Amino acid sequence: MMYFWKLPEKNFGIRKGGYIMHLIKYRFFAIVREKTTMFWGFVFPLILCTLFYVTFGDIDQNLECINTAAVVKSETAGAKAFQTFLEAMEDSGEDLFAVEWMTEQKAKEKLKEEKISGIFYVDTEPELFVAGSGIEESVLQAVLESYMGRYQMLQDVLKEKPEKLSALFEQADAEAVYSEISQKMSTEAMQEEYVTETSLGGKKTDGMIQYFFSLIGMTCMFGCFLGFDSVVTLQANISPIGARRCVGAVNKFRLLMIDFVIICIVNFAETVVLFGYMAKVLKLDLGDEWGKNFLIAFLGCLVGVALGILVGSIGKWKESTKIGIMLCVSLGSSFLSGLMIGGIKGLLEEHCPIINRINPASLISDAFYSVAIYQDNERYLRNVVTMAVLAVVFLTGSFLMVRRVRYDSI
Repeated sequence: MMYFWKLPEKNFGIRKGGYIMHLIKYRFFAIVREKTTMFWGFVFPLILCTLFYVTFGDIDQNLECINTAAVVKSETAGAKAFQTFLEAMEDSGEDLFAVEWMTEQKAKEKLKEEKISGIFYVDTEPELFVAGSGIEESVLQAVLESYMGRYQMLQDVLKEKPEKLSALFEQADAEAVYSEISQKMSTEAMQEEYVTETSLGGKKTDGMIQYFFSLIGMTCMFGCFLGFDSVVTLQANISPIGARRCVGAVNKFRLLMIDFVIICIVNFAETVVLFGYMAKVLKLDLGDEWGKNFLIAFLGCLVGVALGILVGSIGKWKESTKIGIMLCVSLGSSFLSGLMIGGIKGLLEEHCPIINRINPASLISDAFYSVAIYQDNERYLRNVVTMAVLAVVFLTGSFLMVRRVRYDSI
């Protein structure tokens, strides 16, 4: 005689719940023990962040005074204007230039002995003579080009509407106008009397902060490797672990959801640590709205992980091919967000703005900008909604592909 025992439903539910918790626990351990993946997702961003900070975090405080000679070649209005400009630059208090007035012969001797970096010729059309092509020479060239651009603009205004420019500066002739304007064209005078560098939200901007925002975007995108590893361990034709998991008691969809939740938590923790390191250790100004910043980071992690799952679920491509695709997408996305070249995002915004609207790393960095710098809620909402849509699209595509996979035998 055979007897069939039926377990009480309550006890079965507890055992089933315990089994799920067991899966979650050991999948978490398996993920964090992947040393290579954890290094690139956790340690590498911290190292890169530190290098960024050391390289140009205090760049404004590390500029050295550039020794320069000036030789007067004529006494025209244009020459006097440039002479006034150099004197104003030297007296601006920024210790950027030290200008010595001397004869041409003495100036060339000092340049040959490398005691000065260049020679400014004060003439109707100012000139610069240098003996090298280093940073200091490039700075001197940039200063001269900046002055000539502004000077040409003033000449055009004086030709077209001289009475308005003269009335503005309360001077009677062009020479007096040139002299007064040249005093205003030094860096400190321009900033103090005409320009205050702020963002649209009224906060002072730091041109280097974009690299740190893009670095957070890269960290989120590196979550694709975690997502890829998880979906590979669900494919019986690729890994032995995948074969074992496919014949288990838990269906594939539930296993994928468990992995997805754990990986998102791990990747989000990596991003939060990086964010905290920037804000608390390096003292970078990332804004005060931590709730919005964490939401941006979390959605960025969702997009990165979902992208990895999607790529890992595609067809019968080799594992190396899929890894190559993820490298190109994650690093390419970070590059287009301005991680390697600061002005590329602005260039894309001018010529092909659609890339900035769909590029995940650009969306992440721009969302941080909208909170910390622009304080633009409309722009912030547009970015976070776009990230949420991308995550849903990637997840939907990956789940559909995983569900269609069947094996004749394992």
